[in-house]
Amino acid sequence: MKKQFNHLSIENRIKLYELLVIGESIAKIAQILGYHVSTIYRELDRNSSKYGYRPDYAGQLYLLRRNENKISKLNTNINLKEFVIAKLTEEWSPELISGYLRKEHGRCIISHETIYNYIYSKEGKTQKLYQLLRKKRKFRYPRIKRRRSNVKKLLKPKIHERPNNINSREEFGHYEGDLILFSKTKTNLITMRERKSRYLVAIKNQNKQADSTAKLIVKHMKQKHIKSLTLDNGTEFANYAHISKSLMIDIYFCDPYKSYQKGSIENGNKMIRTKLSRKSDINTYSQLDIEIIIDKFNNRPMKCLAYKTPAEVFNEHLS
Repeated sequence: MKKQFNHLSIENRIKLYELLVIGESIAKIAQILGYHVSTIYRELDRNSSKYGYRPDYAGQLYLLRRNENKISKLNTNINLKEFVIAKLTEEWSPELISGYLRKEHGRCIISHETIYNYIYSKEGKTQKLYQLLRKKRKFRYPRIKRRRSNVKKLLKPKIHERPNNINSREEFGHYEGDLILFSKTKTNLITMRERKSRYLVAIKNQNKQADSTAKLIVKHMKQKHIKSLTLDNGTEFANYAHISKSLMIDIYFCDPYKSYQKGSIENGNKMIRTKLSRKSDINTYSQLDIEIIIDKFNNRPMKCLAYKTPAEVFNEHLS
């Protein structure tokens, strides 16, 4: 078979790393991966750090070198560059910026990959633009699929009884709920998210007691056109019968240890955590302060909503 004199893919970099760990020779590795021996030596020489060879770090070094000599669209269009940086400062992701511009102009103005490449270019790193991203990573790591373990425990079947019109997000008014906790205080946030519009609600809660939590949910959700609510199995939601009866809604529960079954509110909580970390003194925030924070998220466009904002979609359904 003819040997290849090209760059390694992400998958082959991972295989290379695994083969190095078990002690395979360079010649054997080249044979297994189907590359020329010199390609493997070049890969190790150019993309290793003082800690040795790591596939994620190697991929970043390769991408940086590949983009070094490219003239970015953002370097030739100052107005576009200023717009992109302004939106990054407002915590818009590169994908949101690209999608919004496509919607406004009816064509692709700049791809999210071009924005990411600029952020991680020498100029972008000098400006520390990566700190404007949600995860603030200095390097852009490849996405790795997470493996979920099968937890063999008694499961509550209620979420499996949830109708398809809720599961498919076809109908408006179906919410997911959760609690966000903070260090050194019993005060927490009850968070709710409407599944179709992704509209977020956050309610300051003085403790995790089931009765007070249920009363707050009823008080704040009466005007939110709620039809159903999906919760986890925390003790704070033990008085779900009061919520169900007062709001005249159905309550569904996730299986134990499977919070991903209510992924909308889990993603919403991650956004809230960017403003209110676990160490935040939540007692210094009023309900109005919290609503101002949440309002910012509700007025940020989302790709899954065709770059409309959750507030826009929510209000469309109300009208």
